Amino acid sequence: MARETLKRIDILRHELKALRFILDNFHSGKIERATIPPRDDFQSEQGRELYDIIMKASSRENAEEKIGELDLDDVDIESFLRLSGEHYYTYPALVRERAEEIRAGRLKVEAA
Repeated sequence: MARETLKRIDILRHELKALRFILDNFHSGKIERATIPPRDDFQSEQGRELYDIIMKASSRENAEEKIGELDLDDVDIESFLRLSGEHYYTYPALVRERAEEIRAGRLKVEAA
């Protein structure tokens, strides 16, 4: 069986979509904390940093303010904050599934 390989930038794009959905819905109580992938399921440093801010913030507004101050490689913060995450509801589960596949060795991440 051939192993699937993902590029790091594709992982980051999917994580950003998941995080945008989480940002839009977590603080308003529209999603349960249990449905949010754990921090360790995010493969990118950028994803983990955004995750920490969103999950630790006291409100969405507070999270957006802190995110707006960031300068992350390969992340357009203005676009991240401007776009809606309403259509990204499948991405948190995708992040979790991919993390399981990577840990099990069934999915490889291309070396940079």
